[in-house]
Amino acid sequence: MQRLKKNGLTWMNRGPASPLRHTPLSPRSRRRRRTGLLLSAPVFLGVLVFFALPFCMVAGYSFGLGGGQSRFLGFEHYRKVFSSQTFLLAAGNTLKFLALGVPLLIVLSLGLALLLHRALPGTTFCSSTILLPLVLPIASIVMLTEGLIPASALEGPQAFYVLLALYLWKNCGYLTILLLAGLSLIPKELYDVAAIEGAGGYARLRFITLPHLGPSLTFSVVLAIINSFKSYREAFLLGGRYPHESIYLMQHFLNNNFENLSYARLAVASVMTALPIIAFTVVILVCGRRHS
Repeated sequence: MQRLKKNGLTWMNRGPASPLRHTPLSPRSRRRRRTGLLLSAPVFLGVLVFFALPFCMVAGYSFGLGGGQSRFLGFEHYRKVFSSQTFLLAAGNTLKFLALGVPLLIVLSLGLALLLHRALPGTTFCSSTILLPLVLPIASIVMLTEGLIPASALEGPQAFYVLLALYLWKNCGYLTILLLAGLSLIPKELYDVAAIEGAGGYARLRFITLPHLGPSLTFSVVLAIINSFKSYREAFLLGGRYPHESIYLMQHFLNNNFENLSYARLAVASVMTALPIIAFTVVILVCGRRHS
């Protein structure tokens, strides 16, 4: 280990990459670029029409623009929503669920992927059944949960950890397969060289496995964040529109305000839900690309 730290490996001692010289594109490269832009144009157009423009309309409505309102209200709607105890409860539970669920899911999926990658006894059966929770209907999962867990646990603070366990169990298999695919792309020669240099298991994990799994881990974190908001389905089936306060999530707040026709509060809550997700996802993608 000391030798590894002192001398390092060839792939660890690379200096900073030299800046690439700008070379003019060949006619073939320009044609391929134009073809790529044309093929991706429908996707960008769909995102603009069905996502970006509606979000801008909702953001404008949160400031008092549109929807029959004739004057700019500024942050009046935001002040009312942030003074609501229901919104603060939903936002706090959602942030708590993200802060606990996403790291636990990544660590659990990575550990399981490392075990499957070593091809230990029993991993064949595990790899063949690991995606089973993903294809099971949500209603059947909730019915099984209600049959195994006492009703008092779903009506108290323990309901949060029941929902967290369902989230981990349902999404762990999919992320494990993604990380397992990333592990299979790491050249085995790197581990052989590290073993010759005297690197232990922790050193190989830190200096070989994790750096080469950067893109897969980044994509897994983004998927974990997106799938965490899908846990509202389980929370709704477990507790209904007004569950125990420990699992009252932001989606409950949005859905209840929509049914109550409180569109101003709904617009503010939608913006305050979307902006942190977009910002956090962009930061993860930028950091993952920078370190890949």
